[in-house]
Order: sequence, then structure tokens, then C-alpha cells
Amino acid sequence: MKLLSFHVNHYRNVLDSNSVDVHPKATVLVGKNESGKTNLLHALHALNPASGDRDFPRLDYPRWLQKGHERSGQFEDTKPIRVVFELTDADLQAAADQFGENVLTDKTLTAYRTYESDGFVLCPPACDITTALNNLLKDLPVPFLEGTHDIGPLRERLQSTAQNRDQSGSQTEQAVAAGQALKRLEAAYAGFDSVAEAIKGFLSERVPRFFYFDEYAELPGTTDTAPLVQALKSAESSGLDFQQRTALALLRMGFADEEIIAHDYDTRKAELQAVGAELTQRVLDYWKQNQHLRLMIDINPVIGGQNILRRELKLDVMDDRHHFTNSLDDRSNGFRWFVSFIAAFAEFEEDSNVIVLLDEPGLNLHARAQADFLRFVNEQVAASHQVVFTTHSPFMVDPAGLDRVRVVEDTGPDTGAKVATTDNASKDPDTLFPLQAALGYDIAQNLFVGPDNLVVEGLSDFTYLTVLSDHLASLNRTRLDERWRILPAEGATSIPTFVTLVGPSLDVTVLVDGSAASSQKIRNLKKRGLLEDKRVLTPNAGTTTGDADIEDLFTDEDYLELYNPAHDPKLEAARIRGSDRLVKRIERINGKFDHGVPASHLLHHRETILPSLSETTLERFERMIIAINNTLSVGLTGCR
Repeated sequence: MKLLSFHVNHYRNVLDSNSVDVHPKATVLVGKNESGKTNLLHALHALNPASGDRDFPRLDYPRWLQKGHERSGQFEDTKPIRVVFELTDADLQAAADQFGENVLTDKTLTAYRTYESDGFVLCPPACDITTALNNLLKDLPVPFLEGTHDIGPLRERLQSTAQNRDQSGSQTEQAVAAGQALKRLEAAYAGFDSVAEAIKGFLSERVPRFFYFDEYAELPGTTDTAPLVQALKSAESSGLDFQQRTALALLRMGFADEEIIAHDYDTRKAELQAVGAELTQRVLDYWKQNQHLRLMIDINPVIGGQNILRRELKLDVMDDRHHFTNSLDDRSNGFRWFVSFIAAFAEFEEDSNVIVLLDEPGLNLHARAQADFLRFVNEQVAASHQVVFTTHSPFMVDPAGLDRVRVVEDTGPDTGAKVATTDNASKDPDTLFPLQAALGYDIAQNLFVGPDNLVVEGLSDFTYLTVLSDHLASLNRTRLDERWRILPAEGATSIPTFVTLVGPSLDVTVLVDGSAASSQKIRNLKKRGLLEDKRVLTPNAGTTTGDADIEDLFTDEDYLELYNPAHDPKLEAARIRGSDRLVKRIERINGKFDHGVPASHLLHHRETILPSLSETTLERFERMIIAINNTLSVGLTGCR
């Protein structure tokens, strides 16, 4: 079965969650701390736990409403969890094998629990009783359906007819047919007097179980083996706590049995080494933070005097890089969580009829490790299991899968925790922050998606280069190579930090003003190997002006066509003649100005300004662009 939706009602701080649609693969519940995310998972888990028990004790009913609702009878009627499932093709085929074709007339069914019930109550899908009875009796020579309307009356009629004898004492033809029909009936409906109840019983066995995992189920470095061995012997683990269940699942990865406490050292060691090797391999497939770790599992006898008091399951981690071994308890919380989940999940990995519930997975993991774990969930867990997990980390939200996100918000005592029903709507910016951060991070990452990045000081540099590059291309002259991704760093002082963040994994060329090119910070980038000397360029590549700014690529007359429309007094080219930087010459007359204003004027009036630019300006920008393109690590493409 597939989980389509669930609805939580009057459970802790949830009065009415709204119906929560569930994605076929992975669904993410996002919200602030104490918003009710965990309560939603607990209620869902309690429907049909895969391991451990989770009931609905009376104390979980909203306290401020409980007494009034007990008096009114609402308490007894409350369904703290109600789910809607859809039958899969495998379910439908199994039902057809059991009851015949076309008995089920619907693919959806519901299940719920109350505060008073021990387990879930299943409301089966609609069924066609007549078709079910016909399926039982098809090919039999004598009709038995007259006067019958369900399994109970049909069974009575068949049992009576099967007693018929002729004068010689032999069964009549009808009796033989009735006997055949009875066999079919009991094969499909043993113990049931109605088709609906039989289908309910059949489908109840196929309702998915819910596997819940949180930090309280993490593997300890040391576990007493006595309860684990008892659970292995009896195949009963209900008495174990969450940590012991995870330890038991770890042992079952190696199909462990009593050999884990065998007196023969080699037998015991071989069994535990096999478990450790398998777990290590699974962990390192997705744990990229440190690939030198190896999990070591052993049984340690605790001796008192001459006797073994108990045996302990010991989990150690060896770091091949540092040749150092310590207990799993002493490793990072993130690594412990990752190892523990993989061990615990192994028990249910082959059972696709288990739905995985994860509460704040990877909370202690580094951002990159969270991304690795999210990949593990999508590639390994959600490939065969539906997953519902809670988070408030932007790194556990896939920006390409925002349709899987459900926003949870506590709206106060009058309405309780709610799950947004449309487009993750919320008025609370803190609630939406993980989604906004995930989206912003994705946008930032996409900025760096190309391997070749041209870092410039600001938006005016970006504007001049892109606009002039396009204009030169329209004239069939050299333009910026299409592979360049231009990244404004908002000032020369920001460029070293920018390059430090981007440079280790991507190729970077930096275009800075001449005065900044020889700064100590730029020299440090070169010294640290983050920036090649040839990849630091200044506008001097296009003009002979000393310590040139990008504005010096324009002739004085051309630049004033950009500057004058937004500044007073207007300047004439004759007034700003000189050999130093153009911007400095203008500032000596009119004072400092916003470099972005002339660039913005060009951007908005390029249709009229670009055709009037002088050949000298075009040549300077073209030389600058050629110099930039020449820093590409691979040959150019389409520069003409």
C-alpha cells in the first residue's frame, strides 16, 4: 500500500492538522522548534509501529480540552490519527488471487486509531459482493446464490446441500458441487461471514508498518548482550528499548545468532567482523566527511573474580588515517547518528511495506554531510520505501523538490499546530526560513555551476562588460566567451574572500582596478595557490592609462555621454584632459559620484548610445575581452 495522506486530531498540541498529502517518495515536514512536527510523526507511528509500542495515552489529549470533551463524549470519538492508503498493483493482484477478479471497486481505504483502541481500525474499500460470490461458484453446474446475499448464508446453504444423498446413499450431483464450493469458500473466507469482513481482515495484514527513528535510538558504544541474545533466541524484541533495538538490528545485519557469544574465539570474531565490514561499507558509501573510518565490533566479557559477570557488545571506530581507535560513544554525534540509522534501517530494508519516519535526521551533521544523507534518503531509502521526515535545516530540503515540503506551524491554543494546505503558505518568516535558505543556497550554487568564473568588483563592471560584449558580437567582433560566468564581488576588498570560497573547486579569473591588483590580499591569494598570476587582470589590458579603472576603457567623450545625463554641472571633454584615471579627473571637478549611475544609463539607453561609441572605445574593450578569454584553461568557443 501507498500512504496518500494522514490527519492528526486532538493529539498534544495538534487540534486539527488538516489533511496532509504524502509524496510517493519522500515528504518533508518543515517548521520551527516546538511547532508540532514531532507530534505528527509520533501520531503516524502509533497507527501501526514496525518495532516498539506507541499508544495514545489519555495524557496526550490536549489538557485544556480533555475534561470538557470527556463529558460531551467527544473524547471517545476522537481519532488522533487517520490515514488514507492506496492499494498498489501488488495489493490488487493479491486480492484478486484471494477473492477473484473485480471484487474490489475502489483502490483507497482508510485506517484510524482512537484513544481507547489497542490497534488500528481498518475501513476497507468498497467491494462487489455479488461478483465475489459468483467468483466462488463459477464453473459449478448448480446455482447456489438464490436467496443468499453474503458468505454466511451461502456457507449455511452449501453445508446443508453437501449432506444430500440419493437412495443409494451416495452424494447427489448438487451435494458434490456444494462440497467443491465449500472448499473454495473456506480457502478464501475461512472465519468470515461476510465479504467485507474478509477483505478487511486480508488487507489489515497488508497495512504498512511505520519505522520511526530519532536520536534516542542511536547505538551506544557498549550494550549488554543478554537481552540481545534473548531476543535472538525468541524472535521477540518487545522488551528492548530503542537503543537495544538498534543494536539488535546491527547484529541481524550479519544474520547473527548465538554464535555472537560462542566460546570459540575464531567463530565469534568472524561473525562480528562480517557485521562490522558490511556496516562500514554501507556507511562509507554516503559518509564523505572521512573515508578512513572502520567500524570494529566485538564481544567483551566483564569478569568479576573468576567468573564472567556479563558480556558486552562493543562498538569501536578505527581511523586509518591517524591509526587511532576509540569508542563509538566518543565519535561525533553526527557520525553516531549516521551509523545508527543505517544499522537500524537494515532490519527493514528488504520490506517495502514499511514506511520510514525520521525525526530531525542528521541534526548534528555538517551541512555537506546533511546533503550526503539527503542523497542517501532519496537514492536508497525512498527508492523502495515512502519516507516522511522533519527538519528545520535548509540543507535537508531539496530545492528541486519543494512540492514535497509541508510547512508546520503552531497557530496558538485556539487552533493548535497546523500543516499548510496550499503552497506552503505561512505568515511567519521564521517558519519559512529553511525553505528560503534552501532556495537561496541553490541559487547561489547555480551561480557557480560553470567551471569558468570571472570575478569583477561590482555591478558597473558587470554592466560594461556584458553590454559591450554583446555589442561587439553584433559587429562580428570578439565577445566574451560563453563559458564565462561573471560574478560581481561588490568591491575590491571583497574579492579575496570571494575567491577563497569559490576558487578551490572552480577556475577563477579576477578583473580588478589597477590600484588593487598589487594589494597584499591579492598577493596572498597568489601565494596560497588560489589564483594564478596570469588570471589577475586589470583594465590596463585594454588601455595605457596607469592603474586604470574599467571606465578608462571609454574615451573621455564617450564616458561623458554616460555621466552627464545624471549629473550637474555638465562636463566637457576639454575640462577633464589628463593622463591619470578618468574617474579621478572627474572627481577633482565635480566631487565623488556613484559609479553605478553612468553604467545604469548605458544599460537603459544602449540602443542610442552603443552606435555612437568611438572605434577607440570599441578597440579597448575588445582588447580587454581578448585578454580575459585568453585566461580560459581550455580553447575558446564561438568568440566571433
